[in-house]
Formats: sequence, C-alpha cells, structure tokens
Amino acid sequence: MTTSEALPVEAAASTEERPSRAPVWRSFLRPLPLAAGIVVVVSLLAALFASQLAALSGNDPFTYHADALGADTSPKGAFGGVSAEHWFGVEPGTGRDLFSLVIYGARVSLLVGIASTVLATVIGVVLGIVAGAVGGLIEKLVDFATDVTLGFPFLIFAIALSALFPLEAPRALLLTVVIGMFGWPGIARVVAAETRVIVRQPYVVASRVMGARFGHVFRHQVLPNVASTVIVYSCISLPGRISAEATLSFLGVGVLPPTPSWGRSIGDAINWLLVDPAFLLFPAAALFLVTYSFNILGDTLRDALDPRGVR
Repeated sequence: MTTSEALPVEAAASTEERPSRAPVWRSFLRPLPLAAGIVVVVSLLAALFASQLAALSGNDPFTYHADALGADTSPKGAFGGVSAEHWFGVEPGTGRDLFSLVIYGARVSLLVGIASTVLATVIGVVLGIVAGAVGGLIEKLVDFATDVTLGFPFLIFAIALSALFPLEAPRALLLTVVIGMFGWPGIARVVAAETRVIVRQPYVVASRVMGARFGHVFRHQVLPNVASTVIVYSCISLPGRISAEATLSFLGVGVLPPTPSWGRSIGDAINWLLVDPAFLLFPAAALFLVTYSFNILGDTLRDALDPRGVR
C-alpha cells in the first residue's frame, strides 16, 4: 500500500475515533434535569401569575378566615385545614389561605434570588475582568475588597441594616442589594483567574500591540471567553441567594408582614410545629423543590459545558 493510499484511511480512522460532544440542550432532556426544569418553569409562572392562580381557589393571602380556625386558633380539620376552599389549608392564628401564601411567596423569594444573583454577577464580572486584565495596584485593591467582603459577617450586617432602615423602605429591594453586594467576591475571583490566562494569549497580546483599547479587549476577547463560566457560576449560586432571602425572612429581618415569603412562613410555622406540623410542609417543600431544581440545572449546565467531559 502506498503512502497516499494509507493517509485517507488513517485520517478517516482518526476522525471516527475523535470523541464528539452532544449539543448542550440534550443534557437537559435526561429525566432528572427535565423534571428540575419543569419545577423551575412552574415556579416562575406561579410567581408571575400569582394573583390569577390564587383566584382559582377563591382566596387571597391577605384575607383572614376566622371561621377556618378552632378555639385555640389552630386550623379546623385534618392536615392543617385542607379542604375544597383551602387547598393547602390555612395559616394558624390568622386563617389566611396557605395556597395563596405559597404562591405569592414565590414572587418575593424568586425575585430577590434572581435579582441579587444578577447584581452580584455584574459586579463580580466587571471587577474580576478589570483586576485580571489590568493587574498591579488595581488587582491588589480588588483582592483587598474581596477579602474584606468575605470576612464581614453577612447576617450581622443584614440585621443591622434592617434596624437602620425605616419600615416603609422597600424590603425586597433592600434584601436584593444586601445579598447581591455580599455575593460578588466568589465570581470575581473565578473571573479574575480566567482573565489572567486569557490576556496572555497571543491573539490578545497582538490585539493590544496593534492599538486595541481596553474596552475592545473587554467586550470582544475577554467577556466572550468567560461567559460560559459566568453562566454556570450564576446558576449554581442562585439557590444560595434564594436560601439567603429565606434565612433573613425566617430570622424576621426580611420582608415584613403581611407580605408573603417562604422564609417567613417557615419561621411562623416553627411556633406551631407541635400543634399543627402541616403548616410547615408546603412552604418548606416549595423552597426545597425550587432550590434543589436550580442546583440540578446548574450542575447539568456545568457538566455540559465542561471541556473535559464528553457525551
């Protein structure tokens, strides 16, 4: 066999042996990621159309139903007062419809979680790219700010801010700012590390030598290369932001009554745990399912975009 005849065969063999990667979207068609995606979509739709969904049960989260409570202000009937009128039962002490509370609570929890993640991501990406690309004193200042932010006690700061701000202040906005301002250091460090590698690549060095400004390098060369990392990191950190809002509301420094929130409903349910544990079930289940589903989607996206993984 001649060399010219062998080369096509070897090339074909190497092409066949080369591992191929399936499209990213196929990773989400597996049973667990697909179920997680359905849960996330349903929760987002529930938050957007909370008033319409609550109207289907004929209730809202702000009306007290004293007739649904017993003499000790615990819900009448089994399983927290579940009935045709109150699908999830009622809240002990007030008689508010629990289905409406859970549906409306999704608005606050998801809004604060998503908005604070966007805020933390924007701050972290900008500071990370600037620190990694410029270096020197700027990098040291960003590292110092990162260390200070990571070392500051988040809960103490949040509780102090809650005491300082008037009750009329929009609590959801306050929570978004606090959680977002404490959430940027992690992503800033990851982006800065990747940026240091990217700016040393020959095509970036050549671009700078040819007179490209920092803004051009930022938009066209660094940002597209860190985009996948930023997306994955944001998806993975989103459940933590939702849990942070629930934790603050659970401690009584989040949204104030009568605004529904999963964390505050769970906190209120603790006082009734021995009398009526059903009150804890539905808001806790909603919080668990949403955070778990976002974790699954984040892990799936990370695995799908991992250059070392082959599908």
